[in-house]
Amino acid sequence: MRKSEELLKSIENMRRELLELARKDKRIFEIIEQLDSFEINPEVDANGKIRMYCGGGFSILKGGRFEENEMLYALAIMDFYSGLYYKCRKIIRRIRKKEYRLKIDALLLNMGRIIRKQALNVKPNEEFETERFYIDFKAFVQVAIKALGHKYDQIGYRNLTDRFDAEEAKELKHIRTIYEKISFKENTITYFDYITKTSRTFCINNTVEMQYMIMILYTKAYTESVLWLKKEDPTEQWCPATPWQLIRRLDIMIPSYFLY
Repeated sequence: MRKSEELLKSIENMRRELLELARKDKRIFEIIEQLDSFEINPEVDANGKIRMYCGGGFSILKGGRFEENEMLYALAIMDFYSGLYYKCRKIIRRIRKKEYRLKIDALLLNMGRIIRKQALNVKPNEEFETERFYIDFKAFVQVAIKALGHKYDQIGYRNLTDRFDAEEAKELKHIRTIYEKISFKENTITYFDYITKTSRTFCINNTVEMQYMIMILYTKAYTESVLWLKKEDPTEQWCPATPWQLIRRLDIMIPSYFLY
């Protein structure tokens, strides 16, 4: 079975199980809409490529024609996973019934494992500028950690009397932890894989894992930041914007290196 066909089958299986839950809680239809926004035509064209489009994806890569064995295919499905992950976490936070939350989380984990397997099984881009990316990405992570450092850390958010300030300090520290889980040593990067829930270390010459790693970071940082900042709120009444500014920098960095 072709990769894209396997992915289509997995999406349909997830959709079918979510429909059962949606009959009990209509908010779950938001996740189904996210699944339905991802279109795959697995038929190979004359150039050996398939067509994919993610209407509900983020701004990294909406779609195009890709070979199933190239890094752009991996980037496209990881971008789809980013949107799906965010939507699932958003709905889970709204649902009180534990049974539904656990079911959604299990479906998301299964989809993540399928996408992870496909994303790491592609051929690298030989023209990828490894050393320059390593330097820029390391600098970005250091800036992120410093920018999310908060004056409240010095006294501890638990000692604050202002409830808003205490929550703000707590959330900034939580988001900063996402960036702190990335470390650099010689020519290796260690990061936390939120799909396998394990730490992974790889050589920077592994451009495939490099792409996977930065999309995992983007997925987690986007989700945690937006859910706290309420960036979807049309009244635009959200908390300080530093986490969102970091997301915007990733929006620029990722395409500049990986869209070739």
